[in-house]
Amino acid sequence: MSATNGKLAAAILAGGGGGDKVAAAGGVACKALVDMGGEPMVNRVVRAALAAELIEDVVVVEGPGKQLSAGWAEPLARVATAPGEDFLDTVQEAARALPDADRILLVTVDIPMVTAEELDGFVRSCIGTQAELSYAMISAEDFDKEFPGRGKTVAHLREGHFTGGSVACVSRQFVVEQGETIARTFDRRKSKLALAQLFGLSFVAKMLVGQLSVAELEKRGSEMLGGRLHAVRTSSAGLAFDVDDAGDMELAREFVRKHEQG
Repeated sequence: MSATNGKLAAAILAGGGGGDKVAAAGGVACKALVDMGGEPMVNRVVRAALAAELIEDVVVVEGPGKQLSAGWAEPLARVATAPGEDFLDTVQEAARALPDADRILLVTVDIPMVTAEELDGFVRSCIGTQAELSYAMISAEDFDKEFPGRGKTVAHLREGHFTGGSVACVSRQFVVEQGETIARTFDRRKSKLALAQLFGLSFVAKMLVGQLSVAELEKRGSEMLGGRLHAVRTSSAGLAFDVDDAGDMELAREFVRKHEQG
């Protein structure tokens, strides 16, 4: 499976265990099993991936405790088990579980509002690039319109205000060679202080006053990651609504109810 046919394989990252605060708030063994509209949250994300025209294979990667396998009564996709609990363990297991994929779409399990159309749009933007890592940047204005009250970490760039998504497209080679760097960057994506430590204070200061361009962000990111970074600008808000705590969980449930009621 490769991007040469215009499609990608997808890995749903569900490595969190029972110690996760969302899982604890939901009274389940892992975040992926949190109830969302009468079904596990993982179902909504997997179903969107399976319905996407540009995704040809889907695997869900769980943590070493196998809480997802034990509690997912009716799996919608095959499950692979990561050897460790770190993000890097999960991403590298995704690469092992999809041995024929030159490039892999990474999707976190905690974005229950994502749609097949949004995933297709992101994949379509990634296919034609030669980037080792493509990352979604969602218009903050579009996100706030779609999901008022959620709030997100916002980057103020010359081209506008953006928030990061929870999907990425990576090359297999990049995962193998720069896996630790990917994990470190992903873990720090929601903290401006952590980003300052990673990219440099002057870089983040320029971003905070709105003087940093997308091209400069891509250039600096490419230097830090050791591979070409491509920022995909989009209005697809569902790519960014991640469930990080109990408040997010309840808000997501509210939006799911509204969506299902039409």
